[in-house]
Amino acid sequence: MTTDRTFRAGLIAASARLKEVNSPELATYVDTVLSVGAFRVRESEGGDNLTIRLPITARDHIKKAAADMGVDVNSVVEEGFRRFLAGEFTVPARGWERRGTAQAKANLNARPAELLQKQVAETGTLPMHVAADYLMKVFRTGPYADDYRGEALAPGRERMPQVPRAVREQIRGAAGGRASVDIEEGFAKLLAGEIDPVAPVWADTSDMVPFKVRPNDDLFNRVKDLLKDVKGVTPMHVGIAYLLDKYGIDPATS
Repeated sequence: MTTDRTFRAGLIAASARLKEVNSPELATYVDTVLSVGAFRVRESEGGDNLTIRLPITARDHIKKAAADMGVDVNSVVEEGFRRFLAGEFTVPARGWERRGTAQAKANLNARPAELLQKQVAETGTLPMHVAADYLMKVFRTGPYADDYRGEALAPGRERMPQVPRAVREQIRGAAGGRASVDIEEGFAKLLAGEIDPVAPVWADTSDMVPFKVRPNDDLFNRVKDLLKDVKGVTPMHVGIAYLLDKYGIDPATS
């Protein structure tokens, strides 16, 4: 059986033979194939071990899916490297994760072809990042999962809008610790023109209390700029109104 290794040796021999029989032009074609690596070089033992850092849930999903499908993870990583080098796959910028929300990471070990690892590294992008993103894309996990809610942005400074005490407790119960992230979702929808800027109208303001949240400062400032000509509505009005709508809380019955 012809392997990539014997194929390369055969090309070298073919080039030498063509030169011997006075066919230097044909030999040049063979030498070009050798020089640009237009064939796949994969030593039988593979390249050095590549440690790929992934969220534990993504790592476990990839291992199970690959086993169920009978797919070699090394081959998938190599496919990702080739597509990356060809400009067919790009690696998203590494995003921020809000403190306390980042998933625990685990290692997935692979042994892709050494040449491909080297070529990817020479682009200035870490091979482990290309491998991680491509594996998650192929196996539809992590940020490529259908139910992915997006990476949390960097938390902003503390903001404390005033809300009725009963409403604050309802929001806390419904949010499950994601109130700041959900406010950011509301900000993004406002900036995209998907919702209107409105302020909540409270039925009872006799027991107002601060509700501490930390939405991303960049999003907050973009919303603030958008609302500069809208009277009576602030970014936190929009954020709280969005939470009420998202969680099904009626301010008139608070």
